[in-house]
Parts: sequence; structure tokens; C-alpha cells
Amino acid sequence: MRKLLSADLFRIFHSKWFWLCLGGMIAMSVGFIFMQYTAMDYTVPLSRVIFLPMSFYGVTVAALVSLFVGEDFSDGFIRNKIIAGRSRFSVFASNLAVCWLACVTIYLATTFFTTVSGIFLFENDITPAKFCQYLLLGTGMCLAYGSIYCTITMLCDNKTTAAVLCMGVAFFLLFASLHSNQVMVQPEYKNSVLNPAYVDGFTKTIYAILHDLNPTGQAAQLSTMDIFHPIRFFFCDLAWIFPTGAGMVIFNRKNIQ
Repeated sequence: MRKLLSADLFRIFHSKWFWLCLGGMIAMSVGFIFMQYTAMDYTVPLSRVIFLPMSFYGVTVAALVSLFVGEDFSDGFIRNKIIAGRSRFSVFASNLAVCWLACVTIYLATTFFTTVSGIFLFENDITPAKFCQYLLLGTGMCLAYGSIYCTITMLCDNKTTAAVLCMGVAFFLLFASLHSNQVMVQPEYKNSVLNPAYVDGFTKTIYAILHDLNPTGQAAQLSTMDIFHPIRFFFCDLAWIFPTGAGMVIFNRKNIQ
């Protein structure tokens, strides 16, 4: 397991996909900073900018994980590892751990870049304690994303198929997040008239849970630094991480071509 992990770590940090995705997130951060700095005629608070690049983070890591892990199948590495006597559990676990690390690294690098750049351009309204709290919540989101996309890719035999599935899931989560957020922010009244799109009670609770369960919904809340239920965030992330065990069982019985 240690040798597998070491080899996969070497591969990920020498992978063009990792550096392309990291560069894309940094470029997105620069774009958001520029737009916020030039588009407003008042001082923008740092809290409005710091996690803004996370809006498209899910799509980025979907591409990274599917293409990186998918290369193991396309190039025959998965089959060679198993032939060499490595257990399927260790192969799956190694890829999962490396995907988690890559997702968290891109998240932290982008966040710290945005923070350091934004301090000089925007009004700093974030305390260190609040920053650390949101940073940790975002880390859990990264692990959830890594679990979803790594499991999907490990259960596919083809890099192209894995990439299509992961990107499809990423955009589905994005649109689902937009829908649930739109429902939840509806005011009860519009122009003193009852808003027919407004939901309350049990229906709103269900939407809130689905929004928290959706990693892209979590990213949306991070981007505005307005998390509805931080504790529920944590348990929703676990709800995505634990099912990887089922993915390992399926992979253990899978016929690897």
C-alpha cells in the first residue's frame, strides 16, 4: 500500500491534468477578483470574494479525477498493479487518497491565493476564526467531491466514459444547486403580493437538506460565506465519503479488462 501510494502521489503531482486544473482555478480567481474590483463603485468586502472561485470547483475536479484515474485504465496500470499482486482494496484506496489530496490541494491553493490577493484590494471583514471555520468546511466538501468522482471512475473501464459520466454528474449537481438555491431565497411577498414560488415548512427543510447534501450547493454557500447549517455540512460530507466502501466492494468483484 505504501509503495502504491508513493507511486500515485508522484504521478498526480507530475500530471498535466493536475497543473492544468490548478492553473484554471487560479485564472478563475484572478478573473473574479478583477470583476469584483472593477465592477463596483463601492468597497467590496473580502468575504464576498474569497471563496467565489469555488462556484466552478466541482466541474474542475470532475475533469481532474476522471482524467487522472482514467489513465490508469487506459494505460493498463490498474491491470498491471493487480497482476503484480497488489490487492484491489489497496489499489482503490490509494487512488482515493491521492484524489482527496489533489482536490484539497487545489482548493487550498486557490483559496489562499484569493485571500492574499484580496487583502490588498478589498475590505477585510473576516476574522481568523471565521476563516478557519469556513476553510475546514470547504475541505470536507473537497473530500466529498473526491469520493464521488473517484468511485465513478474506478468503476468504469474507460477514461472517456469516466470523463463523460463525471462531467455529467458535475453539471447535474450544478443545475440542481442553482434550482434549490433559487427556491430557498424566494421572499414570501413581492411588491406586497404573496409570492406563489415561496416555500416554507417541511418543503423548505427538504430543499435545505438537499442543498447541503449537494457538494455544489455547499460550494455556493461557501462562495457567499453564508452557510445555513455548518453541522449538517459535516454529516452530508460523510454521507458521500462512507459509500466509497460500497464502491470498493463492487471494484473488488469487477472484471478488469
